[in-house]
Amino acid sequence: MHEEDEKTPDDEETNEEHDEQNREQLEKDKAQLEELLKALDAAEKQKRTKRRKGIYIAFDLGGFMHPFLPLNFLAFYMLNLTLIYSVAELFRFGSFDTLSAVLLFVLVYTALEMLFRYYMVFKHVKILLRTMGFIFYFGYLTLFYLIDVYVFPHSVRFMNETLLIVFVGMFIVFRAIAMQLIRQFFIWRARGQ
Repeated sequence: MHEEDEKTPDDEETNEEHDEQNREQLEKDKAQLEELLKALDAAEKQKRTKRRKGIYIAFDLGGFMHPFLPLNFLAFYMLNLTLIYSVAELFRFGSFDTLSAVLLFVLVYTALEMLFRYYMVFKHVKILLRTMGFIFYFGYLTLFYLIDVYVFPHSVRFMNETLLIVFVGMFIVFRAIAMQLIRQFFIWRARGQ
């Protein structure tokens, strides 16, 4: 029994050689893992920077800019004010008597639009999905017409009804583009680039 307990110098040397081989193998494995991690990081960075190229069509299905309602209303008011006034002045579809007429027109329109939008999103989702958001165009057109004729009959003038229809269409297209650009900006900023 004592013979098994005794270690010879040759056994100690082979154990040390074996330990040294294990250390070398572990260091090689560690280096390989570090290289793989670097390659994965590089691939992940390349994947993040690579953008999808292509055209896609987005439908207005009652999107919101912010979950806090007063802030959402303010954001839509500012966007609507900028675009309504810009499209009206740039393309000369209509005219506003005073600056206060523009501010009040857009305020009333934005309030009614938000009510209409919330009503459609929360009460008539099936209609909204079946029409792919096109129902909003008819709703916005109706709002513009009613506000123009009944609320501001002398302060806001569109040249004719056809130009009102074109104006609303251009306004909706420009607003969709602006909202997409705003969203992309905030996504880009959130990523820290």
